[in-house]
Amino acid sequence: MGNCLVLQEKVVRVMKPDGKILEYKSPIKVHQVLSEFSHHAISDKLPVTKHMNPNADMHQGHLYYLLPLLVPSQQPVKKTKKKVRFSDDVKGGDGVATSGVVRIKLVISKQELQAMMLSNGGLVSVDDMIISEVQKEVNRNTDESCDDKDDAMPPLESN
Repeated sequence: MGNCLVLQEKVVRVMKPDGKILEYKSPIKVHQVLSEFSHHAISDKLPVTKHMNPNADMHQGHLYYLLPLLVPSQQPVKKTKKKVRFSDDVKGGDGVATSGVVRIKLVISKQELQAMMLSNGGLVSVDDMIISEVQKEVNRNTDESCDDKDDAMPPLESN
């Protein structure tokens, strides 16, 4: 066989994060490589102690590492919470209590609403709604306690 002389051009090699190697003709500066990759930096060693200066020269025959920079994530905008006000009297600038509008949310069935509207000629007060709900709860509790008593005592037999 014969002697073979290979002339190889000296190149700068840069390894991307996915392992692919890019080759550039020297002389080249760091910022020229970084112009193709936004949010990246170049290091000459692993593990990375510091990134190379963008104006630094990259030497032929060396392997450099292209590393993604951690972009600070934008913190989500905090939503403002609704303010809830209760039925406390609102005090005016002179310290005198004034009455204000209070909104409440009540969950009732359509039949109960219709019965309330018909009973008072369409005028329903908050007190009426609360009293009707309390009475329903009392009735439920007494029905349950009566059911328990029926189970505990046997019926009386008469002759």
